Amino acid sequence: MTTSTVLARPAVRARAHARRATPIVRANAPTANAANFAPTQRQQTREVAQIAGKAPPPPPPARIITSAQYVTAFSAVMGVYALQMLLVPAKMITDHFNASADQLTQFWIRGSSVGFAGLVYAVQQLDVATGAKIALFASFAVGVLYPWNAKWNLLKNNLSVKYPMHYVPEALMALLSLAGAYCVYL
Repeated sequence: MTTSTVLARPAVRARAHARRATPIVRANAPTANAANFAPTQRQQTREVAQIAGKAPPPPPPARIITSAQYVTAFSAVMGVYALQMLLVPAKMITDHFNASADQLTQFWIRGSSVGFAGLVYAVQQLDVATGAKIALFASFAVGVLYPWNAKWNLLKNNLSVKYPMHYVPEALMALLSLAGAYCVYL
């Protein structure tokens, strides 16, 4: 053994002893004290996030009518009108106006049934949100152009409306328009 080796041994031993005696502190590593028994803030946040991620979402607020129900109601009403226009066009005039149905008017009413039936088919094929928007605007437009126009003479046609039967389309289009606005905008 050389002198340098003998002199170096106590220094090597001292370093080795210092390494064993010094605690190694790492990030996120617990230290040996009473705080180790309580989870850290980061662990608590992680656990809460995991629990929240597993929880089902809160239920949507209660609605009077859903968009899907509205599209179904719209389709039913407009589908009945499409069938009436196709099968009994004269009745569309004689039930609601103090007038008789001539052949030319029946021709136009029967042809209009295609547009109403196509509209019903379209809103049934689209996603519910888009179908509800189209149904809302169609309900309002039909109300303005047909029953409310006849009632309040909006387009200056001076039609002789037959009541109480004409209250039906007036009320139907008002209800469809209001229900559509509720579904689309609220």
